Amino acid sequence: MSETPEKLREEAVKYFNETLDLMQKGENTEALESLQKAEISAQKAEDGPILFHILKVRGQLLQSLDMLEEALETYAFSLIMSEKLLSEDPGNKLYTDTLHLNLNNLGNLGNTFQRMGNFSSSRQAYEIGIEICQNLLASYPENEFYRMYAGNTLNNLGELLFTMGEPDEAKEKFEEALKTYSLLLKNSPDNPEYLSDTAMTLNNLGTLYSEKGQKAEAKENFEKALDILKKLSEKEPGNEKLREEVRLTREKFEAV
Repeated sequence: MSETPEKLREEAVKYFNETLDLMQKGENTEALESLQKAEISAQKAEDGPILFHILKVRGQLLQSLDMLEEALETYAFSLIMSEKLLSEDPGNKLYTDTLHLNLNNLGNLGNTFQRMGNFSSSRQAYEIGIEICQNLLASYPENEFYRMYAGNTLNNLGELLFTMGEPDEAKEKFEEALKTYSLLLKNSPDNPEYLSDTAMTLNNLGTLYSEKGQKAEAKENFEKALDILKKLSEKEPGNEKLREEVRLTREKFEAV
């Protein structure tokens, strides 16, 4: 006799709670085994909400076990599912929070892959995040989180492409990032985070032009970055990090 959906749901919840307990104890390998049992039961019960929670935990668990390619796959699938569920229920805070969490996890994973020299997986992580955000911005054009995430990820993808020896593609991504930041700055012209991110991308673009021997363009971008950083530093005179960024940018500007 086959198990009823109710019984399977109970089993899925039991294994899911067991997973959380094991994670708290730092027993992540055992936690993953328990989560896999929860997923099998939830799939048999055809219970979407439980599967959604399982996906939310699985990516982080896989990443903690250095199963990074599997984590990337999970984050991507979870984002697609979250986006679909959010389109059906736009006010659902759980779906929104999970989307934000998975976007941040995906971005961090892209950075991890880049540091490891796994450029193809890093590029894949960044491109998935950008595509998801662009889809979401079509429905939520005023959402600052999605726009800022898109800008930051475009900048990161530009840095990656530059490292990979693809300066023309990198330039395109940096310019897209700057357009994205300019839209944010229209509504919040003094936002220090948006200004700082703009200066970072201008610096990256300046470095790219400098490497290509385009001195006038390099100087122009370094100068714009320097103006922003100096204004930010004036507002925060005790911020040593900002003072250092001003110094480094001035050096780049003068070296061109």
